[in-house]
Amino acid sequence: MKDRFGLSGRGVAFAALLVSFMTIDPVAAFCSTAAAGGGGHVSLPPVWVAAPFVLLLVMIATGPLFYPRFWENNYKLISLALGTAVALWYGFRMAHGTHLLVHTLEEYISFISLISALFVVAGGILIKIGRRGSPLVNGLLLFFGAILANVVGTTGASMLLIRPYLRINEGRLKAFHIVFFIFIVSNIGGGLTPIGDPPLFLGFLRGVPFFWVLGHLWLPWLLTVLALCVILMGLDFVSGKKDEAAAGEPLLVAKLIELRGSRNFIYLALLILSVFLDPAVIHGFPSLQELFGVPFGIRELIMAGITIAAYKTSDTEALKGNEFNFEPIKEVGFLFIGIFA
Repeated sequence: MKDRFGLSGRGVAFAALLVSFMTIDPVAAFCSTAAAGGGGHVSLPPVWVAAPFVLLLVMIATGPLFYPRFWENNYKLISLALGTAVALWYGFRMAHGTHLLVHTLEEYISFISLISALFVVAGGILIKIGRRGSPLVNGLLLFFGAILANVVGTTGASMLLIRPYLRINEGRLKAFHIVFFIFIVSNIGGGLTPIGDPPLFLGFLRGVPFFWVLGHLWLPWLLTVLALCVILMGLDFVSGKKDEAAAGEPLLVAKLIELRGSRNFIYLALLILSVFLDPAVIHGFPSLQELFGVPFGIRELIMAGITIAAYKTSDTEALKGNEFNFEPIKEVGFLFIGIFA
């Protein structure tokens, strides 16, 4: 389903991935990785090495708007080419460059395993809301979405809530409704846990305690989310006064909330538990990287299993209602090869 601005639920979910992950500081990431590789001296790469990264971000932002056909046909090649250029420089010109590349590959596999699992699990859960949109309903829904984003990730929360959000606001939808959804649910909302925000997940992989951000930043997070919800409700109230005659079709939902695909919450619980299956978290937990030299661990294998099981056993009506397919996560996978490199 697309709204009158041409945005689909998948599009907003995909935007959530990109926007939330673009807060990574590549220099800080490099320093952290290099320090993990051993050695007291860390030499930073020249500034121009970041040019492919910046170019890729610019093209991600401008391609779908200004040259969509070229971008759609060539984003894979562009991302792979830019990522390969940086990887070659690290591999041949940087001290400990090979180690850095292997470590980056491990982080990429961990990241894409988590994101893919959340995407598939959330895609099998369909939510319908039996209320017409209003300033209060929209504000409460997005506040709930911000909390949910810390449990199922910004992408998962976006996939779960964008369609019911568009449906209940049919006939009264404005551009600011979409903008605030992206601000609150797709970006800021997931800022308290490593599951909610990809940069925090990378920090968790590098030893930052899982609940550190939650314990230190819950109040700024709460104030920010509440402020945005209040602004949204104010804009919604003023907008509603101007076009009270606009109304969508009656909502064909008997209950206040109708849910399909509830079995996927079991997969979600298993997925959250699997995040902690790491030698850095559980002392003595086996490391496949150390035992067999592979760039993934038991956690990533479990996440892959959850992804497959969730897709194979998900409610088909829920998948259909969410217009589920793998194109968004495939695009994310290719683009983040370039971003990680």
